[in-house]
Amino acid sequence: MQQPTTPFHQMVWIDHRSATIYEVTHHDLKELAVLHAPDQGEGHIHHKAGVMGPGHASVPPAFLQKVAGALAGAQRILIVGPSDAKFALKHYIALNAPSLDKHVIGVEPMDKRGHGELQAFAALFFRQADRMRS
Repeated sequence: MQQPTTPFHQMVWIDHRSATIYEVTHHDLKELAVLHAPDQGEGHIHHKAGVMGPGHASVPPAFLQKVAGALAGAQRILIVGPSDAKFALKHYIALNAPSLDKHVIGVEPMDKRGHGELQAFAALFFRQADRMRS
């Protein structure tokens, strides 16, 4: 029996509420998993009132751990999203999963888009990254 293989290229689109992990090929984008942050009863969590500085709510570490675990085994990882959650995930991986961190090849800003736009962006990104690494 053949063991399932982990996709070589993976992209994660993440915000403070959810993360969607995709397998990326030159011609396709396949959704592998959708993970949700725990509901902390805060409603809209983009901004915390009464906090000095920008006041952005932090991303729960348990959520970041779940996302990092779902990315294990990927050879090249692209992290995208509209908010600071993408940087929080990259920072979490760097501190807590250094063996996975070496596979993160990009962190890019991106609003939520349609399937075709996500696929085109990811395919172009990985094609360029692969050319630079070979």
